[in-house]
Amino acid sequence: MDGGDLNRNIRGWDNYFWDRNKAPYSFDYSVKELHFQWEGGVEVIYCLSSRFHLALGVELLTGTIQGEMTSSLNEEQGYFNSSDDYGTIFLDEQSVLQPRYSLRSIPLTLTIYYFFPLGERVNFFFGCGGGFYLGKITYREEYEYTFDYKDENYLSASLIEFVDQYSSSGIYSEESTSYAIGFHAKSGLELKIRQDFHFFIEVQGRWANYSDWKGSWKDEYAWDHTWGYWGANSDRDSSEDVGEGKLWMVEFESDETGKSYPRFIFSKEKPIGSSYSGIRSAKINLSGVTLRVGIRLSFN
Repeated sequence: MDGGDLNRNIRGWDNYFWDRNKAPYSFDYSVKELHFQWEGGVEVIYCLSSRFHLALGVELLTGTIQGEMTSSLNEEQGYFNSSDDYGTIFLDEQSVLQPRYSLRSIPLTLTIYYFFPLGERVNFFFGCGGGFYLGKITYREEYEYTFDYKDENYLSASLIEFVDQYSSSGIYSEESTSYAIGFHAKSGLELKIRQDFHFFIEVQGRWANYSDWKGSWKDEYAWDHTWGYWGANSDRDSSEDVGEGKLWMVEFESDETGKSYPRFIFSKEKPIGSSYSGIRSAKINLSGVTLRVGIRLSFN
């Protein structure tokens, strides 16, 4: 399966993390592209003649990928203003994200077959047709973020410590649906086991392209913040944000790398900003080749 913008988005993040993986930062990305799906289905076939058959079918295609994205920054820097004013600044920043993409499709198909006998027990067949495709993509991301800043300042031989510590964790999710008109062609061999029981193997090529993905998002998170001299102030809270939106595809220009990367943006309105270009609706396609095996039961 090609996957379209879904895999372009994954490649974009991979390239971005690769370009950012330079001291003092450490970036790692381990999310693979989605090129394989499991497929199952059933068809009801009507014999127009001994050679031509018409079939109405329903199928289910599903595929899932998941991985991890990590980034870290760890620095220690001393400073000296005078013999009575010097110290060390410690900075540690860590983030861990675990993204999971799930793509599911339900095609309702119409196929016309042509059967050609190769003997008493074997038939060659060819089929082509189209269908109405219902699609759903789900994104789920568990994340953790920590920021730890500490300034150990020696002022007139007395230690003064200023801290700024923040941590958050949560689950962000998106769920979008779309529909498309698709086409397919297939060919294969059918082996007659009994008069009413046949086994077949076939290769199918498929073309279907989803666009105009619409749905909702939710972000559930909790945070903890400590700051001030010797950490005198602290606060914590949790929250849940929800909303509706649409899946967009953009070219994101990074100030850190000076390069642009394809990326999904989920928002209600068309994304705007100097960092975005080439903004359009996201397109995810199922174009590819399937190897299928199955059985056919005949009822007279």
